[in-house]
Amino acid sequence: MENIVTLLGLFVLVVILVLYHASSAFHYYSRISFFYFTILLHGMEVCVTMIPSWLQGKGADYVFNSFYYWCKWTGVNTTVYGTKFTQIEGPAVVICNHQSSLDILSMASIWPKNCVVMMKKILVYIPFFNLGSYFSNSIFIDRYNREKAMASVDYCATELQRRNLKLWIFPEGTRNRDGGFIPFKKGAFNIAVRAQVPIIPVVFSDYRPFYSFVKKYFRNDGEVVIRALEPISTEGLTLDDVPALADKCRDVMFEAYKNVTSEALERVAARRGETKKSN
Repeated sequence: MENIVTLLGLFVLVVILVLYHASSAFHYYSRISFFYFTILLHGMEVCVTMIPSWLQGKGADYVFNSFYYWCKWTGVNTTVYGTKFTQIEGPAVVICNHQSSLDILSMASIWPKNCVVMMKKILVYIPFFNLGSYFSNSIFIDRYNREKAMASVDYCATELQRRNLKLWIFPEGTRNRDGGFIPFKKGAFNIAVRAQVPIIPVVFSDYRPFYSFVKKYFRNDGEVVIRALEPISTEGLTLDDVPALADKCRDVMFEAYKNVTSEALERVAARRGETKKSN
């Protein structure tokens, strides 16, 4: 009986290995499942290790700094430019393009000091992630309730100034899997203007050369180029200026996005030993 169980186990293992290397979809689901499992394990860890940082009011610094090393197995390399802009003293609103859950890995490569995250309220129900987020001083908003969302704007503006924090927000409001940017929502800009703090744009290159939720592939030779742009002042602006401010930020970020994506394509091609850019 033991021999049968052993043989069956070996057979299953061989089938898994064959599928992993032969099926792009199976390879994708295996790797993305392990990525989420990594997030879960890391969430369990920071529920304990994050407490000292939480007591000191340091935001999510430890969470992202440690998560960078948890994800080494993915094979994704990151190249970062403009770190000096994210490390400026004083409160600020950091805005970034949003592509997938892999953004967490990219964020870990350029995480600003004393920074917290704004998240959708529904994420508060994810076990361990919610407690880790609480210890990271994350701010949860109900974007489907306008009254509560507007109250969150005032709360965030006050907290940024009072606690000398930076706030990381994805102004697109949802994941954009098709490349480029979708129109920015106004929340991040309302907060920055209310608090009269600078906006720091951060741009991640397109992930599609190595990852696609739609086409179901997640290769282990990913290259992400990240660039933080020069802070954009909100001094003297009012809420009436928010639409123009949002458009200005989106324009400069999209231009940078094209440049970093071009560099990322070249890095992926070089890593694969190719002579031309790949899509």
